[in-house]
Amino acid sequence: MTDGAIPMTRCMPCGRDVVVWIGLDEAGAERSRCIHCDAEIDPELVRWVPEEGLDAAGYASWGEADHCGRPDCGGGRCGRG
Repeated sequence: MTDGAIPMTRCMPCGRDVVVWIGLDEAGAERSRCIHCDAEIDPELVRWVPEEGLDAAGYASWGEADHCGRPDCGGGRCGRG
């Protein structure tokens, strides 16, 4: 893994490449899951993609200082009161 990399894999239920979330189960064991359907992912199949590679998989990201393009966006402070 490298700093700034995003975990991704092919999700069979979703039929596409997806971002993976990694968390702990009740016993404290690490689990990898699809962010869309929550399917469990084999950690051996997870690859780490640079943030710049998200576009190719249909995702996008904005840095905190970037503007998302919404007219009510406060320069990366979307959703903050």
